[in-house]
Amino acid sequence: MINQKLVLVTDKNEKIENASISNRNLEGNNSISTNIISRAIKNCSKDFEIYTDVESFINRINQHKNDIIFPMKYGRNTPDSKSIVPGICEGANLKYIGADDYAHMICNDKFTTKLFAKEFGIKSAPCILLRFFDDKNFITQQIKSLNLPLVIKPNFGGGSTGISENNVCFDYKSAIALSYNLFKYHQMPILVEEYITGQEVELILVGNNKKVTFSEEVQLIMGKKEYYENEIWGYETKKIDDSTIDFKMSHFIAQSDINKIHSLFKAFNKIEFMRVDGRFHNGEFYLIELSPDCYLGDDCAFYYAFKNKGFSLSEMFEYLIQNGLNHYQY
Repeated sequence: MINQKLVLVTDKNEKIENASISNRNLEGNNSISTNIISRAIKNCSKDFEIYTDVESFINRINQHKNDIIFPMKYGRNTPDSKSIVPGICEGANLKYIGADDYAHMICNDKFTTKLFAKEFGIKSAPCILLRFFDDKNFITQQIKSLNLPLVIKPNFGGGSTGISENNVCFDYKSAIALSYNLFKYHQMPILVEEYITGQEVELILVGNNKKVTFSEEVQLIMGKKEYYENEIWGYETKKIDDSTIDFKMSHFIAQSDINKIHSLFKAFNKIEFMRVDGRFHNGEFYLIELSPDCYLGDDCAFYYAFKNKGFSLSEMFEYLIQNGLNHYQY
């Protein structure tokens, strides 16, 4: 039991029934998952309060000087969307759980994430970042420098925002057209990367910059398929209907790559928990993204790993909170 008040700052989204690649607000907890997460935190804490808008939290921030803040506010996909609440907590000298604003900024930028991971010897798919779209010849030349098929994504944000099952392009013409459309809708740099076949795996990590205390690998299963040749996890199954999604414990990632990922994790001053997504291709791990802002409901890979170890959802949150409080002991 946590003997302090826990304050959850999160979204208040309705269940998404339909979407398109133009929608910029697909990420974040909906009302159902918010209720599940809130109950789990209530069951492991002395007291509990929730905010679903940042302004109300700021207006009452002086009342929370002795409380523990749990930021889960995502909002629209922007470069700083994940870092706002942690930054507020840092500025107000409040204790909070999870990554600091720097870690969120790095990991929310898909292209920068690849560069950061490369420092630790972690591979990812060849890619380009398109920042400007006023020269179509240049765009065409850049995209054609990569091998088909290609995956096209907005560079910022998660939750498959801007990413449909149809964002895999098998010819350059459609890749160019999709890049222009995503730029028009999202007004941000567009990431174009080569498609990597293989199993999709997620390494679930908890710890701090001194040590990793929890490290388990989970495999993603979509529509009973375990090896992907042209599929990606789009908003159709991540946000609208996840009935075909399942997970199982796995052991594809070599210990040498796990060690590299652990070193990356510990390189951040304050990160505490993270989901590391990748593809296992030809016997090697290829990074897709780093998610210190990962979804923590009862139907996700993160909790699946804890459930496999015998944790209830409430016990998982108590573990995350206790781990986060260790940051303030140094």
